[in-house]
Amino acid sequence: MSKRSLIVTALAVLTSVSVLPACGKSVSPPAAQEQGGTSEGTVKQEGLKPETGAQLLVWESKGPELDYLKAVAEQFEKDYGVKVKVEPVPAIDSVKKLTTDGPAGIGADVFSAPHDHLGNAVMAGLVLENDVFDEKTKNEYMTSAIEGVSNNGALYGFPTAIDTYALFYNKSLMPTAPKTYEEIVKFAATYNDPKNKKYAFMWNVGQLYQTYSFLAGYGGYVFGNNGTDANDIGLNNEKSVEGAKYVQSLKQILPLNTNDINDNIITGFFQEGKTAAVINGPWLQSSLTQVGFEYGVAPLPLLPNGQHPKSFSGIRGLYVNSYTKYPAAAKLFASYATSKPNLSKRFEMTKQLPPRKDLMDDPIITKDANASAFLEQAKYSTPMPSIPEMGNVWVPAGTALATLWNDNKDPGTVLNSAVDQIKTAIKTKK
Repeated sequence: MSKRSLIVTALAVLTSVSVLPACGKSVSPPAAQEQGGTSEGTVKQEGLKPETGAQLLVWESKGPELDYLKAVAEQFEKDYGVKVKVEPVPAIDSVKKLTTDGPAGIGADVFSAPHDHLGNAVMAGLVLENDVFDEKTKNEYMTSAIEGVSNNGALYGFPTAIDTYALFYNKSLMPTAPKTYEEIVKFAATYNDPKNKKYAFMWNVGQLYQTYSFLAGYGGYVFGNNGTDANDIGLNNEKSVEGAKYVQSLKQILPLNTNDINDNIITGFFQEGKTAAVINGPWLQSSLTQVGFEYGVAPLPLLPNGQHPKSFSGIRGLYVNSYTKYPAAAKLFASYATSKPNLSKRFEMTKQLPPRKDLMDDPIITKDANASAFLEQAKYSTPMPSIPEMGNVWVPAGTALATLWNDNKDPGTVLNSAVDQIKTAIKTKK
């Protein structure tokens, strides 16, 4: 199973389960009590100072991300005199772990998490708002990154990276990146050879994560109000149906059923030089180091309606634990770690794309053509909804996509059925 499949699967499981303290507020986190929420208690960013005697614990996934935060922690201590201990805790587990460790007073003051888990963290009262550096953060980051680390209009996170998918193409087969999907269809007419497993273009059709780009490019969406209104489901609206019809039309150039178009098969065909172009994320690059051809990465081609496909994006971020004894020091560290020089360092160490506007034209990014392509696509991306109800979407949507592709069923009928299932699941879990 690919890295992206694992992430989507983990998300479906996590967001479909209620977080233990979720709506219960019988015990208020200490930091929430201290902050008070009044304008008088809000410290301006330039005047924010760590509490006397502050010491911080930070959680981050093992790997280059952890190495990066350890380096930042060392410099932060030199600059502010605050000791910071960085421990390895997988980002996808941090919210769940904090559910018990936060109230017990042993949780991290600052923790890393994918934006998809923010809804559960907010419901459980585990995270403080980014209320001191909010305007600064909103001005310095891509809109999609801000949307990803926000919940119900409130900013919580400090974005560290954005990932989305784009078009990988084999330069020996396609010397230049296709600008439109129509170009790919024309190319397929002379290239496709199903008997020899040669296809112009492949993507994981039955996975909402990738196919969403087609639906959203025609104006469809999962939840309304930037993914926050579970009462407004747009997967079966007129525009989503139009996008689904275009998806169906592409079976002429990819005559395989969804079971034969999974991530492993797609990667294998591309590695072998049989498929000219595929949709995938930055993580695919590690599987292409030994291929015998030059490949390129480009933003997704324009749709027949002239619009950019709107890919799903994932936002990595740092968050401040609402139970921290040192909210000022914790917020200061999270802001410090996501400054321009530090996120530049993070990109060098992790190759994960920094969503800061002031780094998009920086030589560290522009000299990397593939990174620039992903960031260009990220401009047209939509953060995956982070509300808990999203956990009810993945399976019905995937089943619907497989049905309309494999059985050529009417998209409107199929998507209506999927939305009915999603609504029933949401009501059942309330």
